[in-house]
Amino acid sequence: MSNLGILVKSGAKIDWVYNLARAAFSRGKTVWVHFAENGVLELREQQIENLMPYARVSICKSSADRFGLSQQLSQRFGSCFAPASAVAEMVRACDRYVVL
Repeated sequence: MSNLGILVKSGAKIDWVYNLARAAFSRGKTVWVHFAENGVLELREQQIENLMPYARVSICKSSADRFGLSQQLSQRFGSCFAPASAVAEMVRACDRYVVL
């Protein structure tokens, strides 16, 4: 089985991330999505919960802190916060990755 990593660090459309993750998952891939920098702003969208069944989701804690979203995201996503090293782990574990 192969792995796909998606690093969301800009204002990418969450529906595009969702569709890519769902398509990869339906083809038997393990999908990792990490939100960092401005990408954490996408987590304010309600559709993000739709992504959870298809991908392992992690959130950069320092980016969430910078935008004042840590408390809100903690209530919605619990233990999804990860250190910056999570990106390195994703790249190591994935056969392919996309940066948005």
